[in-house]
Amino acid sequence: MKNIFKIVFATIIGFLLVSCEKDEDRAVLGNPSQSTLSASANTFVLQKEDADKDAVKFSWMSPSFGTNVVINNTLQFAVKGTNFANPKEVVLEAGSTAASFNVQNFNGILLGAGAPIGSQSQVEVRLKSVTASSTVAAVYSPVITLTVTPYALISYIYAPGDYQGWNPSTANQLVSANSNGIYIGYINFPAAASEFKITPNRNWDVSYGSNDGATLSTTAGNIKSVGAGSYMVTVDMNKLSIAMTPYRFGVIGSATPNGWNDPDTKMTLNNTTGLWEVTMALTSGEIKFRLNGGWDVNYGGSGGNAVAGGDNIQIAAAGTYKVTLDVSNLKYTLTKQ
Repeated sequence: MKNIFKIVFATIIGFLLVSCEKDEDRAVLGNPSQSTLSASANTFVLQKEDADKDAVKFSWMSPSFGTNVVINNTLQFAVKGTNFANPKEVVLEAGSTAASFNVQNFNGILLGAGAPIGSQSQVEVRLKSVTASSTVAAVYSPVITLTVTPYALISYIYAPGDYQGWNPSTANQLVSANSNGIYIGYINFPAAASEFKITPNRNWDVSYGSNDGATLSTTAGNIKSVGAGSYMVTVDMNKLSIAMTPYRFGVIGSATPNGWNDPDTKMTLNNTTGLWEVTMALTSGEIKFRLNGGWDVNYGGSGGNAVAGGDNIQIAAAGTYKVTLDVSNLKYTLTKQ
């Protein structure tokens, strides 16, 4: 009987000790030490011709959670005064204590954070640390403030596919106006299940596909269009994601067959020239260009100059016209056939 009591007593003591250890771990994880972050410089005037030169080195010390846990670190960048509401994030290599960026990469980070091009502004940076296996809230380092002047940097990726013969050298391009990793382009797909891929350059050295139409991967199959017709294709290389949205301009107005009533006379995107085109009968009257049959985006103007929300375009004489719209350069043509 005494032995039974001893065994029960030892079991209870052991349970209490384990519980205490677990409680202690939780207490330690809930009270991490402060992390630190520093930059090799605090003022930057970036120049495109220095793209390959070193720009900045960030060094940090991760917080200690008092136990051997995996810590994931991220640098967050945000325009001063935004309180990191929508930061640009850069995931850091596990176990690293420093990261360097050249001028081009750092410029892209600053633009992605919302820093204005060509003018001086302040960007705040902090280190975000989270544990891989704990529900403890993220730990943030003290904020450091950088004074920056980024430059304009347009970058491109490409979308070779069956719509143009799978030729990267002539494929439609997707544009990132500020090199923040988000690219937008426009493609006219001839079939509902047209296929294409995304390439960083005009070759097949590296290409991205998608098995689900949303996530990009270098090992996935061809990307399939969500329908026939013209689409705005948005690629986020930061998240390796892709989205396709119907996108078509049309012509409306008193000079068109339907007057000012819906539907517009649809235009077709020329994948080679990037122009929106239609050949149609017009009477004497007025026209405008509209996006997706609505008035949120519309163009008027005169003399071949397209103006967002501008005055109605005058059609002096009835006839059959080839009508083109160049949204990139804000031009239109009316050529009587």
